[in-house]
Amino acid sequence: MMKQNIVVFYGEDTFYIKNKLRQRIQAEGIDAFNVTTYDLEEILLSEALNDALTIPFMSEKKAVICNNAHFLGQHTLKKLLNHNLDQLQKYLSDPILETVLVLIVPHAQLNMRLAIVKQLKQHAEIIECKLKSGHDLKQWMKSQINKAGMTIEQEALDELFKRVQHSTEFAYQELRKLVMYTDDQRHINVSMIEKVITKNIEDNVYEITNAMLSKDHKRALDIYRDLILYSEDPLRILGIIIRKYREILQTQILLDQEADPQTIQTHFKVSSGRAYFMTQNAKAISRVHVEEHLIHLEKLDYHIKTGRIDKKMALELFILSV
Repeated sequence: MMKQNIVVFYGEDTFYIKNKLRQRIQAEGIDAFNVTTYDLEEILLSEALNDALTIPFMSEKKAVICNNAHFLGQHTLKKLLNHNLDQLQKYLSDPILETVLVLIVPHAQLNMRLAIVKQLKQHAEIIECKLKSGHDLKQWMKSQINKAGMTIEQEALDELFKRVQHSTEFAYQELRKLVMYTDDQRHINVSMIEKVITKNIEDNVYEITNAMLSKDHKRALDIYRDLILYSEDPLRILGIIIRKYREILQTQILLDQEADPQTIQTHFKVSSGRAYFMTQNAKAISRVHVEEHLIHLEKLDYHIKTGRIDKKMALELFILSV
């Protein structure tokens, strides 16, 4: 079994996947010329495997990377290409020593009931890439800042975390921007974070929706007005709120079909924590009220776009009315 030549990355932390893949390619001493990437949403697996079967060009090793190997994950409603898994099974039983074959299953858990996954567990190195917990992400960000020769006060670290939430990739991008902005300044304070770090509007709107569902109108308005203060377009916020309500409605439909938390997580391609809160939200409000709110929101969208009501005021009235 040549586990060192076949690797499967899966999980929600795409930044971690990219980072571990880069480290693996470097450790194998494979140059960029001998790395080929295939998107299995668009290209058949057989094409990637045919490439894996050929010897590298003027090099000891090559890497064949197969992105979006969704057929190895939990069931989704997404239409997949008809990949030839028999060819993959045959390759696993007799892999090419000079080829590092990488299969990437982003935003999902492996479907352990599949025969091909059971075979991969025997022949491949399986690496799960979980999203960092809140504590771990904070410690990682602090470590990255210290590596850059800088320090950060606790209040600034808390504000940074609040803005990037649980996305390691987003945190990495924003940290790069922060280090460039601070330049020769060695200590990061809250003021710098507020000036430089982009607020994660999706998560903020998610908090607005949660606050509305729990009847905490003050918190919902505070978050909304904070977004407006940072020049977010009320129409964009409205669009995300509509999408969140549609998610709640779809979750309720799935729950009516007796879907389990894993199915909901896979369907929406979210973390297990987010899936849990989506389920709680879906249970906290009746389907009738969700449908009424959606009708109201879509009317607001129409009235704003036709100039019948001020967009900032429209959303405030909606938040107060639910």
